[in-house]
Amino acid sequence: MRLRFFFLISFFVLAWESQAQEKCRWFPSAEVEKAFYLDSLIAIEESIRVKDKNGIFYPFTYYSANKSLQVLFEEGGKPDSVQVCYQTLGVRLDRTFARRTLLADYDSTAIFKDTRVQKLPDFDIREELFPSTNLYKTGSLTRGVSFGNTQNVFVNSALSLQLDGEIGENLKIRASITDQNVPFQPEGNTQQIQDFDNVLIELYNDDFSLAAGDVVLQQRQSEFLRYYKNVQGLQLTTKYKVKNGWEASTQGFASVAKGKFASIQVPILEGVLGPYRLNGPQGEKFVIIMANSERVFLDGKQLQRGFNADYVIDYNQAEITFTPKVLITQYSRVRVDFEYAERNYSRLILGANHLQTNGKVDFYLNYYQEKDNRNRPLFTDFTQEELVLLASVGDQTQNATIPRIDSIAFDPTRILYEKISEVDNQGNLLVFYRYSTDPEKAHFALSFSQVGAGLGDYKKSRQLANGTVFEYVPKINGQSQGDYSILTQLPAPDSKRMLTGGTRIKLGEHEKVYTELALSSRDKNLFSELDNEDNQGLGWKLGIQSENREVGWLKGYRFKGQTEFEYNSTNFNFIDRFRYIEFDRDWGLNVEDLQKAAAERLFWTQVALEKDASNRFQYRLYLRNRAEKLTGTQHAATWNTELGKRFRITQDFFSLNSDKDTLANQWLRYLGNVSYQSKIFVPGYQFSLDQNEVRNSKNDSVISTAMNFKEHLVYLKSNDTLNFSFVADAAWRRDRLPISGNLLDNTQAFTSNFSLRKQWQNHNLTGTFTYRELEYLQRELPQELTLLSKVDYSGALGKNLIRNEISYAIGNGQELQREFIFLPAPNGDGTHTWRDDNGDGIQQLNEFYLAINPEEKLYIKIFVPTDTYVQAYTTLLNYRIQARFPDSWKQSGGLKAFMHKFSNTSSLSVEKKVTSDEFGDRINPFIGGIDRDQILSLRQIIRTSFFFNRASAVYGFDLSLFDSQLKQLLSGGSEDQIQQDWRLNNRYNFNSSTTLRLLGAIGKRVSASDFLENRNYTLDQFTLGPELAWQPNPYFRITGTYSFTGKENIENVEFEEKSLLHQIGMDVRYAKAIKTTLTGNLKLIQIDYNGQVNSPVGYEMLQALTPGTNITWTLNWLQKIGEGLQLNLVYEGRNSEGLDRVVHIGRMQVSALF
Repeated sequence: MRLRFFFLISFFVLAWESQAQEKCRWFPSAEVEKAFYLDSLIAIEESIRVKDKNGIFYPFTYYSANKSLQVLFEEGGKPDSVQVCYQTLGVRLDRTFARRTLLADYDSTAIFKDTRVQKLPDFDIREELFPSTNLYKTGSLTRGVSFGNTQNVFVNSALSLQLDGEIGENLKIRASITDQNVPFQPEGNTQQIQDFDNVLIELYNDDFSLAAGDVVLQQRQSEFLRYYKNVQGLQLTTKYKVKNGWEASTQGFASVAKGKFASIQVPILEGVLGPYRLNGPQGEKFVIIMANSERVFLDGKQLQRGFNADYVIDYNQAEITFTPKVLITQYSRVRVDFEYAERNYSRLILGANHLQTNGKVDFYLNYYQEKDNRNRPLFTDFTQEELVLLASVGDQTQNATIPRIDSIAFDPTRILYEKISEVDNQGNLLVFYRYSTDPEKAHFALSFSQVGAGLGDYKKSRQLANGTVFEYVPKINGQSQGDYSILTQLPAPDSKRMLTGGTRIKLGEHEKVYTELALSSRDKNLFSELDNEDNQGLGWKLGIQSENREVGWLKGYRFKGQTEFEYNSTNFNFIDRFRYIEFDRDWGLNVEDLQKAAAERLFWTQVALEKDASNRFQYRLYLRNRAEKLTGTQHAATWNTELGKRFRITQDFFSLNSDKDTLANQWLRYLGNVSYQSKIFVPGYQFSLDQNEVRNSKNDSVISTAMNFKEHLVYLKSNDTLNFSFVADAAWRRDRLPISGNLLDNTQAFTSNFSLRKQWQNHNLTGTFTYRELEYLQRELPQELTLLSKVDYSGALGKNLIRNEISYAIGNGQELQREFIFLPAPNGDGTHTWRDDNGDGIQQLNEFYLAINPEEKLYIKIFVPTDTYVQAYTTLLNYRIQARFPDSWKQSGGLKAFMHKFSNTSSLSVEKKVTSDEFGDRINPFIGGIDRDQILSLRQIIRTSFFFNRASAVYGFDLSLFDSQLKQLLSGGSEDQIQQDWRLNNRYNFNSSTTLRLLGAIGKRVSASDFLENRNYTLDQFTLGPELAWQPNPYFRITGTYSFTGKENIENVEFEEKSLLHQIGMDVRYAKAIKTTLTGNLKLIQIDYNGQVNSPVGYEMLQALTPGTNITWTLNWLQKIGEGLQLNLVYEGRNSEGLDRVVHIGRMQVSALF
């Protein structure tokens, strides 16, 4: 016995020791958020680690029975990919190992039960179309076609491929190719962005890199040349050695631009976190932001994207929303750099750069060009008259406007207009356009642009399913009364170029000199030869720098110094912004000042003495002359020092004196901080002063100020050595504004912040809270109160018996009024259907439904943003819980053993925006006591499931609740959708092959709309029925079902509107190993209905079928046709009483596995 025990222990010890080294692989998050096959060997659960590129670890669930892993992501916190590292046992525990069998000792008269575990199929072999050893591949290529007698033929495809490895001697490849036919940008709520359509292939070794596809171009070494571009093209980078100890690197690229660069100031509101709309640099509305191209700055400091960081962004709607960690006030400065989709022309980007060094001398050359191809406009074919107009306006491209009117044949699916000519009261001939559905008159398609109140002749009239209708507004006394115009600015092709060359020369161990010369060219209109004399410009920079020179008379200190002179000619232009974000603001210049070209002369010098971050002094002098229109001087100083071992003092000082035309600008800023470093707490005091005055030198009156305030702040925070962190502060601030030529106190505010982070063994808690009171001193406005908070907690109680995750946030925001239209889905993979209920052949909003039948999913619902925002208070709550009783109770018997059979899984998600000023309504995530009219938007989902005897193979039941409430603000009013369902599922296994289920459900459906009257109904419904399944072997299963469903519209006061549905069904499944899977189902549905069939409530009560007899069937065949190839054939059919034909749909799809 001891020998056997020793052998068993030795077996597992050797198995442990014989495992391979730790395996680490990268997976796309979309692949691991569902259970996936990890390894043919059993992984040691304690060794599994899942983390992203930033080192953040994620929880997971490992199922040793089938060796699969599922990663658990928080809502809104999913990265693009994660790395899974693990170790495995060196043996297969699902196989039988024996030196000899027991047949020699077999007693034929003995009675025993065979308890041997059946050998599982061997999953060691990974299916690949092109197997290889040195190249890691994952992904698939799918091509499919869909056809039927009630729809057109649609072709779809999807590609996902990741490559990493060697393809030859000293040649490696890495590639990420994704094409999922998704016509929109990914969400911007995480630090890492997962693009839906992206191709990047890179060949590389130690000496070169060749990248092709969706490449990001970024400048290398240059003072003047700055760019960050998302492009599609090629980029080659090489490194090599030259003679006499020189090393060089050369790079070249050729590509097509995906967007244009813009840098804009965002207007903000007191206490409002957003969303805020990002417009284009020329005021373009509803632009699309290129994913991962934005940089957001608040008061000059760059913020971090992410739901748990500083902001989230909707790239498709161009909307940015700040998180409760960020306080936004009316004095906040928000600036955003981004690329937006602007593809009027094919835009070519070319460039090259060369770097060379021998350790003492560095020199470099850079060339960059982006140019529109004026002969290849992408969406417009210019007429000869339009080309002449563009050539005549020169650089004043805003004057190239024309009415955009297309004369086309009548199309009932488009919004068309008729041309009206009439005489007004003064006898003047008026020509305008009016919406029409008359096939004889409606032949004009118009494009409208928003130009501002009183600047246009049209206004919005109403919203239809396929767009917005505009109507003409007559002028009054010659003044336009609308805000939309049919005049459209013609896009002019432009170009930018820059050539730079520079050198850096080391004069010794500490000093070096540097210089750079730059030539720029900017042509705003390639169609015109006018104004070309201002295209070229020159920039030059010269400087000397000293670093890390020891200071003999100050022990431990080092000297740093730098002096620089810069010249920019009048027409010198940058590619992208290259100075720090608030450079021009610090000189008192605004956007209007910078639009006027001017020569620049800049000189600055600075010296610094530095021991460490707590002991340093720095002074800088800056002089600027802008074409003699601006002359100014800046002084800036920083002084940090330690007094003893406990006291720390930091000070920042800034002053500006400048003259601009007849204006004198004086600016003084000071920030002082003193703190005491104890072993536990760090108390401190901070004083902030920011006083800017712009005076008219003629009468010495204050006409404006960029900022003018004083602030006192006290704080208490934890020492960095503690195992938790917290910060608490309180600030008193008073701001001033110029009133009647004098600076007067305008507002006073009290702001308090508190943040906490603590991690225990099984618990993790983080939280922030902000309280702000704002009082207006010069205007009779009510006091404003801002509350911001975010709390995140995750933990386990009682040895993981109860696992909780909660995220709660409150803040001030605003809700955007939206409109929606329905457009045909390009590949027949839509979500909605159109049924012409009134038979007029015109698509109307109330005739579109969420499609249930697959052949009817031909339209998609597109939300169109407006410019109307409504301020609201935002509350967000996400909560998840899993609860069970201790495993030890199972063996205790009695009540404990009975209670052990129960478990629960629940989740709650609430996001609401309300207009109620009541404090309780603002912080309460639930809607119980809030007036429904005060709820602007709501998304609430409750899921809970109670399980009894879940692990039993004989019997059990589960009771679940699904409660969904959705409310959204539209331009015509609000729209509500409520769904509530209680479901009871009872199961009983007669034996290992036969299972009986009894299913029951009760629920409610509520639809309420302010502008679609026929969408107002409330349905009570119930469902009851059995299900019998028989599976005699692992390959075959047949299931018979019956259900009885009743629905009643309780809002119908005229009669009892009811529907009764009897459904009999049969499902068959045959699966042979991994080669063939065949499934099919047949359903017979008998419906009795006494209401109006062609109506929204009728569509819901009939489940998109017809009264009487309905038959539906589906056949699905999945076949492996080779190594790494799969074929999927789907046939669906439907025959309903009253239809003139049987509906047939077929789909075929082939997938290649890499």
